[in-house]
Amino acid sequence: MKKMLWLLLAAMPIQAVANEEDPIAYKCYYCTPDEMEEVALAQGVGRHYVYDAERLNIVGYTVSVQDGHLMAHAFAAESWVKSQFLGMMALYDPSSGVMFTGILDVALLAPGSEHGRNSRYLWAQDLTSLNPRHHEARKTIRRFLGDQQNLNFLDTSVSGGKLLRFQYMLERKHTITAILFFSGRNSSATYEFDHGSRQWRHAAGYAPQQGGERRVQENREDFAPIEGTNSFAFHSDQKPYAEAFIERAAWAGIPVHGQLPTYGRMSFTCKRAANDIQCYID
Repeated sequence: MKKMLWLLLAAMPIQAVANEEDPIAYKCYYCTPDEMEEVALAQGVGRHYVYDAERLNIVGYTVSVQDGHLMAHAFAAESWVKSQFLGMMALYDPSSGVMFTGILDVALLAPGSEHGRNSRYLWAQDLTSLNPRHHEARKTIRRFLGDQQNLNFLDTSVSGGKLLRFQYMLERKHTITAILFFSGRNSSATYEFDHGSRQWRHAAGYAPQQGGERRVQENREDFAPIEGTNSFAFHSDQKPYAEAFIERAAWAGIPVHGQLPTYGRMSFTCKRAANDIQCYID
């Protein structure tokens, strides 16, 4: 039996939609069909989707006014809606409330090293915005992510450009995240999927440093964000990463004074006075 609410309910404000082309899915945990229908009615006149995350079920509803009352008519969600819903739920981590995927052993050739040249695997150093060729490296990552089977539900060419959103994604910044762990040099990168542009965007790169992986600098300010000093340290077996740090500083136009020690721990102190930044090997 269809639930009915008085016309007064139809006058209630409806959640704003970030992209009017994108369908919104409203949650209803462990619900009966009648309870799911009530959630749809609560949204007012329009076309809505209601999902049960526990049962991995999503149903569409058309809510309209008939004889002065709100009526909800259920319909089977389109195949692309189901595919996007199930794809997102497969990435959902209940403990953190985020959708993410981790990809191990990413072995992609860095810009300029393809096809028989001095082959080198791409890593976080290639992706920082300080690297003159970072646009090429990031394009490679975006295409790689587009080829991942568990992420192909994000291809909107089969949905007329539409991409499902959960209601909570409208209330706060929330993205689908991919963490890539690179072969060769130990490093990783975090990418976030932007619903508006339908593009994967580089969020951060991480490389080894004393104490674990640390975020790779993306601009001058990352070396010394405020006036005073900022320190960076590397273990004796992390010399390639210390050399990469010096390279990033050079790209940023920051001089590094001194020589790396042949043995032992390596550390840097970066000092800032106004807009002048200088780094020193301790």
